[in-house]
Amino acid sequence: MDKATLGFVAKHKNKLQGMGGQERRRARLSRLRSNQSAMKVTFADFGPSLASSRLRAQIPQKELAKLGIEKGTDVLIYSKHWLSDEEIQPFKKRVFDVCDDHFHNAHGEYYRRHIALADAVTCNSETMRCVIKAETGRDAVVIPEPYESPELPAGIAPTLFWYGHQSNLRDLQRIAFELKYPLLVMSNYEGLVQWSQPNFMKAMSQPCIVIIPTGKSMAKSENRMVEAIRCGKYVCAEYLPTYQPFTKFFPSGSIPEQIESALANPLAAIAMIKAAQEFIRERYSPASIAGQWLEVIRNVNSDIRRVANSGHNLVTS
Repeated sequence: MDKATLGFVAKHKNKLQGMGGQERRRARLSRLRSNQSAMKVTFADFGPSLASSRLRAQIPQKELAKLGIEKGTDVLIYSKHWLSDEEIQPFKKRVFDVCDDHFHNAHGEYYRRHIALADAVTCNSETMRCVIKAETGRDAVVIPEPYESPELPAGIAPTLFWYGHQSNLRDLQRIAFELKYPLLVMSNYEGLVQWSQPNFMKAMSQPCIVIIPTGKSMAKSENRMVEAIRCGKYVCAEYLPTYQPFTKFFPSGSIPEQIESALANPLAAIAMIKAAQEFIRERYSPASIAGQWLEVIRNVNSDIRRVANSGHNLVTS
């Protein structure tokens, strides 16, 4: 904890002790906001069709605007491998955000170079943080992804829903022959129901079970799990490190077996959905995640070359 924060805590110790967790977070955000009100921060936005752009750029940008953080050239937060040096050059500070493991393909050189040059590095999962450390020696701050849908009532039915980028379709294809219930597949692949916010919400408005086979990368975030829970769905998923906190609600493993178990005990399944919704409601709210971005921005603005060695989140379990 920096000296300014220690001083703030000491000065307001009695008041803070009387606050609940949510009130303490709001107080800290208020203090951070007052320190950063003159900062101008831009998240590189690659469009709404890209989930990482919505969750890791558009939503944080909107939330920080509520805190008085305007767009500008003080700090650039960017990801992927699409920005040129010329586009980055006007910004005083840069934060490179990593949510894909591209270290051993055609984009690897871009990732290594921009991680080396960044004033701070962020990423989407603890596994990704370890990958970045092993590949580059840089420490990254883990910032999870917020939900983006309104909370919907819990429900369950013998129909299945899979959604995701076309690069993840191979995980679905691996288990497709084992699935005996009607399946809706929504992606950006030609011939399938195309992902869009209206299409997604239409599908989520109907009772179903969301399935998430994994395998492509163990460094992925929990965003599909979180979004399904937010929309009131029982989730049958295979193993992913970021899914570990959710196994107390939905056991991981064989998806067909999980489906049968959930459908055989619908009241218990709905109770688990509601408990999971309570679990994510504050932890993954856009405002809470924005607070974590604000912490990184504060550190960058303080000329700290490298932020914390591990991804300590403002919201804890």
